[in-house]
Amino acid sequence: MTSSVISVLQISAVLVGLTAMVVSRIMSTRVSTYPPKVVSLFPWVGSAFNLVFTPSTFFALCQAQYGPVFKLLAGGRNIVVVMSSDALSGVAFADHRVLSSHIQHYDHFRALCSDSSLHPKIYDTIAQKIFPVLDRRLSKRTLGELTPPFAQLVLDKLKLFSGRPEVSLTRSLTEPLYVGANGVLFGSRFPQDTYEDFFMLLKSLPKRLCRRPFWSFPSSRARDRLLQRISGYLEGANPATDDKLASTFTALFREHDIPIEVAAPSVLLIMSSLHQNTVNVIFWLFAWLLADPSALSAVRSEIDKAIREDFGNFQTFIAEANPDKLDSPSFALLNSAILETMRLTSVQTGVRLAASDIDIKDGGKTLPILKGEYVVLDPRGAHMDKNMYPNCDKFVVSRFVESEYRGDLAATVGYPYFALGAGKHVCKGRFLAIYEIKVLAVIYLSLFDVTPVGRGEGPSSTWEPPKSSPQSVGTIHPIEDVLVRLRPRSVL
Repeated sequence: MTSSVISVLQISAVLVGLTAMVVSRIMSTRVSTYPPKVVSLFPWVGSAFNLVFTPSTFFALCQAQYGPVFKLLAGGRNIVVVMSSDALSGVAFADHRVLSSHIQHYDHFRALCSDSSLHPKIYDTIAQKIFPVLDRRLSKRTLGELTPPFAQLVLDKLKLFSGRPEVSLTRSLTEPLYVGANGVLFGSRFPQDTYEDFFMLLKSLPKRLCRRPFWSFPSSRARDRLLQRISGYLEGANPATDDKLASTFTALFREHDIPIEVAAPSVLLIMSSLHQNTVNVIFWLFAWLLADPSALSAVRSEIDKAIREDFGNFQTFIAEANPDKLDSPSFALLNSAILETMRLTSVQTGVRLAASDIDIKDGGKTLPILKGEYVVLDPRGAHMDKNMYPNCDKFVVSRFVESEYRGDLAATVGYPYFALGAGKHVCKGRFLAIYEIKVLAVIYLSLFDVTPVGRGEGPSSTWEPPKSSPQSVGTIHPIEDVLVRLRPRSVL
């Protein structure tokens, strides 16, 4: 009996020893593997559920455990996630024929246009015909030709929020932005009463991009109404009389015999690209300024001084608020606040598909990407590098203020900064986006003193912005709105 017990103990000890050796061998192999692979309990499925339901939170947890570059399995696909500055630069500047962004574009087509048979025609229309026009018209050199009506459109819409006991911070910021940007791009005929349908669709976009199977029927109906309104806008087009860029679009569609069913989703995709990240950035800019009264006061003081010294008065600012005048040392702190908000809000910014094997340099390492693997760019790792960004998780309003302001986003020189893309895929609307946010911030803070509802007569140091959604894509999304009181200031 005793000997049998000893035998069992000996066998158990041998098994434990063998198990330890196997685990040690697996762990040593795992440590030497680059990029490290995210452990999953499920074959083929892998991390698919995490990607579908909590992509931004899941990537942050993986970064903490595996570092800024890692590989995971999801639905039978190998996905390499890059967050380090060197790997992000390497992927962004790689040959686009090797690391293609087609999959990213098609995901947006699928999310916004249910008829998949139109996707190739939509892609050709946007990539070959619309993007070259946008490249020219949205460049820093020629942007001023489009923007003169923008400040007036924003002002007219913002005035409608005055006198209300409390308003939605989100709507009071995003509706003027929506009206102004659509006005300068698509002209005065564009239906501006489409705000609610567009933002209902936009709110569902993270779920659509993650392919969650239970989309909201109201957002699908909103999309159908939007496409119908855009179709009517295009059908009534007259290139000889349409405003500015709108005339170019409508002439282009007719010149190439592009049917309405292709042209309308193409316009909707442009609208999505124009607004989906900008509206989140402007919300967080104001939310973080409200949470930091000294930063809010400093930005407002800079705005008041710039209007007084550079423009003379508020009415002159509205008439002369062109991109060149806004990109000046007089708005250095506001510019810094916007760039800092973009740094903190940027999450997954792109997806590439490897058409062949490619090696990417990541510091002293080589990152092998195999043919057929997907690459997700997430700048959060680079933007949260504490060695480059002290207090990296905090909103530091003056972080990008330089002693010699040179404009053109030069305040980010020397920092790993990917909020506006890089390489061939740098954001085509980056100059317009920063201009829009600057103008809206100047007008909003000139017109109103802003107070979060229930927080006393002024912004309180104890007030905190809402939490961000774990389903965020592109930029972080707030999980709830903020109500504010707008007390008019004497500027008009």
